[in-house]
Amino acid sequence: MIKRSDIKQEDIIRSAIEVFSQKGFDQASMEGISKHAGVSKRTLYKYYPNKEALFDVIVGNLMCRFHDQCDQQFDPSVDMEQQLTTLTLQRMCYITKDDFQITARLVMTECLRSEQTSKLLMERFSAIDDSYGLHRWVKQGIEAKRLNIENISLAVEQYIGGIKAIIFWPQLLAHLPPASCKEVDTAIRAAAKSFVATYAIAN
Repeated sequence: MIKRSDIKQEDIIRSAIEVFSQKGFDQASMEGISKHAGVSKRTLYKYYPNKEALFDVIVGNLMCRFHDQCDQQFDPSVDMEQQLTTLTLQRMCYITKDDFQITARLVMTECLRSEQTSKLLMERFSAIDDSYGLHRWVKQGIEAKRLNIENISLAVEQYIGGIKAIIFWPQLLAHLPPASCKEVDTAIRAAAKSFVATYAIAN
C-alpha cells in the first residue's frame, strides 16, 4: 500500500522539476515550489531542508535509472545479437519516458548555467562504473572467446552513443515527443547488429 507521505513527496519532486525548469535553479525558491506543489512551506521543509537537497534528490532519481540493473550473464549458446538487443532494451526502457526526458533536460540546463553544478553532476555520473550493465556482459564475452575488444569502455560508449543519437538527443534537444517503442527497438537492433559484426570472433 502506497503511503500518503510517499505520494506527497512525489508531488513535491514533480513540482520542483517544473519550477527548476521554468526559473532555473538560482531563481527558484522553496516558497515557489511549495505553492506549485500545493503544500505548506512547513510540509516542504519537513522533507527537504533546502532547494539544494531537492535538486540532489532529482539527480539521484535520474541516477537510479542507470543502477537499475537486471542480472543477465553472457551465454555462449545464445545468439549474441539477440542477447545484446535484449540486454539493451532492458537497460534503456526508461529513456523514452516523459519524466526522464524532463529531468535530463533540467540537469543538462543546470550544467550549462553553472560550472560548479556541472562539476558536481559530472562527479556523480562518473561514479557509474558499469554503463547500462554492458561492461560486464562484454567482459564475459571476451572471456568466452566470443568477442575481441581491446577498449571495452570505448566500444560500449560508441554503441550506446549511436543509439542515443537516434532515440534520445533529438527528442531531448528539440523538445520532440519521446521515441516510440518501435523506433527504440529498431535503433537498438541496428546498433546490436553493427556491434556484433565489428567485434564478434568467427566460430
